[in-house]
Amino acid sequence: MLFFKKKEKDNFDTDVPKIVIGRKNGKSESYNRLKDNIIYGSDNGNKKVFQIESSISGEGKSTIAVNLAVALVKSGKKVCVLDLDFRRPKMHRAFSIPNFNGLAEYMLGESKREDLIKTTEYGVDVINRGKAAQNASIIFTSNKFKNLIAELREIYDIILFDCPPVLLVSDYMHISKLSDEVIFVVSAGVTHRSQLKEAVELLKRNDVKIFGVVMTYHNNGKFGVKYGGYYNGRYYKGVKNRYLSEK
Repeated sequence: MLFFKKKEKDNFDTDVPKIVIGRKNGKSESYNRLKDNIIYGSDNGNKKVFQIESSISGEGKSTIAVNLAVALVKSGKKVCVLDLDFRRPKMHRAFSIPNFNGLAEYMLGESKREDLIKTTEYGVDVINRGKAAQNASIIFTSNKFKNLIAELREIYDIILFDCPPVLLVSDYMHISKLSDEVIFVVSAGVTHRSQLKEAVELLKRNDVKIFGVVMTYHNNGKFGVKYGGYYNGRYYKGVKNRYLSEK
């Protein structure tokens, strides 16, 4: 049984993921590198569904999701992003779409399949969360959700799941059963080594395959991103330890 909260008001004081693809700066090139790795590492289209995870909140996970999606569309890929972070949904804000007729309403039978997918001005299709649910794990383990993902696999080249952090909720375990691999986000100066180690161990314990690591960083208040460090199952060695918090 799903239990839904009262209608939430959007808190626009929280960070909204910004789309930077197409602008003349170094950030676009970093996302393009990540995009190329996804395309050429997708095993000729056999790997379609990528779950974007982080250890804790505030590591830039949703920003990676929106910009990667736009970069993939610009490369000619048909892309859908699902907002599976039921506690802090951001995809509707990032793509400026209303947060109704979303996944929650679809699961309740309150909205139709054709109303679920929203096409944005960037060419990215988005499935927003919709109304708030207290027990999202019931959604992720339902046959209706599994059938939806199977249908999306037939339609799209790449599907991105924007997921809640590994160390905050256990939703990743259920979502990973429907994804092919995980893109893991680590924030320099924010993620503690112990948190990174614990999160990776939890993923490996549940047989989750890690495709690669994206390192985000803050420099004088400016957000940036680099790709590397953990690729196709190899342990996290490529990113220098000095970038990570000591705790």
